[in-house]
Amino acid sequence: MAGSSPLGARAEALADDPIQRALSSPTRAAMYQRMRTLNTAVTAQAMAELFGVHTNVARDHLDQLAAAGLAIIGMRKNPRGGRPAKTYVARTQLLAENTAQVPEGTKLAVHSVVQLIAGLSEYRDKLALLAEEQGKRLVQAVAGRADTRSFTAATIVAMEGLTQAFSEVHAEPVDDGKVLIRGLDVALRLIGDVDGQIADAVITGFVRGAFFAAGAPVTVNSRSGVANVTLDDAGVGSLPSAERTLDVRHETFTRGVVQAKETIAMLTPGQHLEILTAGQGGPAAFAQWADREGHQVVDVARVLDTRGRTGVRILLRKATGR
Repeated sequence: MAGSSPLGARAEALADDPIQRALSSPTRAAMYQRMRTLNTAVTAQAMAELFGVHTNVARDHLDQLAAAGLAIIGMRKNPRGGRPAKTYVARTQLLAENTAQVPEGTKLAVHSVVQLIAGLSEYRDKLALLAEEQGKRLVQAVAGRADTRSFTAATIVAMEGLTQAFSEVHAEPVDDGKVLIRGLDVALRLIGDVDGQIADAVITGFVRGAFFAAGAPVTVNSRSGVANVTLDDAGVGSLPSAERTLDVRHETFTRGVVQAKETIAMLTPGQHLEILTAGQGGPAAFAQWADREGHQVVDVARVLDTRGRTGVRILLRKATGR
């Protein structure tokens, strides 16, 4: 059986390669080379005048270069009005040589933002706080917010909220008062690919906020995309000791809230402030302020001090991360 001739093999290669086929015409190849040396877009009329051919012929050559991926088509406004002129710009690198994977616009924007903040540890805490607020909102949207739930119930509610935004998320119980949350890193992979610590900070915030809104105070430590959630025993069961006590029984509710805000600012996240107030409406005023600020109302009870004075004791736990 006779083998194929070299000429026949070359013809088959040209037929299969759109770039080689487009450059097989000497005039078209010369136009492409000329376009590569120019720093501006050209029109078919300009190329026709340069090569001494009819405008339609030049346009056909340029369209074939564009179809082969050797030129990019654009439009230029006609200064005299009328229909915009079609323009052509040569690619400086052949598509066959271009193996770079270009991400989608959203992915590219995420990469750019993460690269900007990568390595700046002060931004991680801010990102965690922002994510914490979103985690609270996810739970509030599907189950409403509760001041207190058992850890098991809070886990179920928190997962219900998180799955609204993170379809891959799931919980793995470890023991009483401890659970592992996995799957958030799937949706945050773009961030993790650039800076894993930033992704972990965001995961920590989402989970912390979700459990807070679900009614269980927890500590969250995320590493390599896995959140380790542990029940904070100081926030449930027997009442924890307050680091500071604020007596505003002789103040108006408005002034009492102002003083509470100033006092809790001096505490570290997770510490407790005891507020003594009086009269109906006091607990509601402080609870509304605490809710806006993200602090947790741990306990409300009527008390009687050593002098026989009555009052209402409100125990607040300062918001994590504040």
